[in-house]
Amino acid sequence: IIMELSLDEYVKTDVAQKIEEAANEDIYRNSPFYGLKCLSSKSKGAKAEHLFKEYMRSQGHHVTNSPNSDADCIVNGHKVEIKASFLWAGTDQFRFQQIRPSQDYDFIVFMSFRPDCCDFHICDKETARQNLEIQDENGNWIHNQHGGKKVNSGTFFIDCDPRTVSWMVRLENQLNA
Repeated sequence: IIMELSLDEYVKTDVAQKIEEAANEDIYRNSPFYGLKCLSSKSKGAKAEHLFKEYMRSQGHHVTNSPNSDADCIVNGHKVEIKASFLWAGTDQFRFQQIRPSQDYDFIVFMSFRPDCCDFHICDKETARQNLEIQDENGNWIHNQHGGKKVNSGTFFIDCDPRTVSWMVRLENQLNA
């Protein structure tokens, strides 16, 4: 017996209806960023990096590729790591992940994709380390991304709105030569 789910059968399923409802409720649905949001994590990250480089070049900055995988690009001689995020559904927070202070970069740029704009915030690597590689009063690594909270995996995340984080500043003149 050949099993085949026709399109007519599929659209009548609970699964298809829930997916359609979620898409219709997505705050990015009518945003030009919707296509980017729908990409896989890997593709989304790569496209965000390209977008950052293109934007910085359009603003007159000298942007080159990084000689290694520790940084995403070089801007005016500064090694830059790029982290991008969309608002998490039902929240006013972004999640920036895979932050590795041991890598060779000078600055992290946080790209916050909102439905109506993308804003850029920045901090130097040491500031990120001081604010992410921390333990609470119980010895838990509160921003640890892998292996639970009891160990320091060297990889961190942060849930936040960069507009409200004092150690992240709007990207303006920080990457000038």
